[in-house]
Amino acid sequence: MPDGTFSLSVLTPEERLLEIEARALVLRSSDGDLTILDGHTPLVTDVVPGDVRVDPEEGDPVHLAVHGGFLHVETGPGIGGDPAVRATRATLLAGVAELASTIDVERARRAREEASAQVDQLRSTGGGEEAATPELVESQAALRRAEVRLTVAGESVAG
Repeated sequence: MPDGTFSLSVLTPEERLLEIEARALVLRSSDGDLTILDGHTPLVTDVVPGDVRVDPEEGDPVHLAVHGGFLHVETGPGIGGDPAVRATRATLLAGVAELASTIDVERARRAREEASAQVDQLRSTGGGEEAATPELVESQAALRRAEVRLTVAGESVAG
């Protein structure tokens, strides 16, 4: 029977970013918003870029800027090491992820300004949205990454 918490790992190629007992994990997949709780149905899904919220066993929520990835949730006997206990474990694999508390807001603002200017320039010289060149697609992705960082850090992305 679920006890209200589950094991959560957030991994990037560089580090084990977060290893925590959590009450909830809230994120967005390509199918929509998703909340993982103890006892969740096993699944594998994608994670779209955005704010990922972790509600730890104790304390304030932890926010992460995640720039895409995959989530694996497993539930069953023996997951936590004891074959007699049913447990839940969630693993979020992200190519790039960062804790809100570590985001360099000034750097993210500069990156947003540069990417926005590049997108505007490429649209004006390339015929607009319908002519999506690889350069435009990459500039739009850079703009989205900067906006995700700013949003997760609690900054406005209007501008």
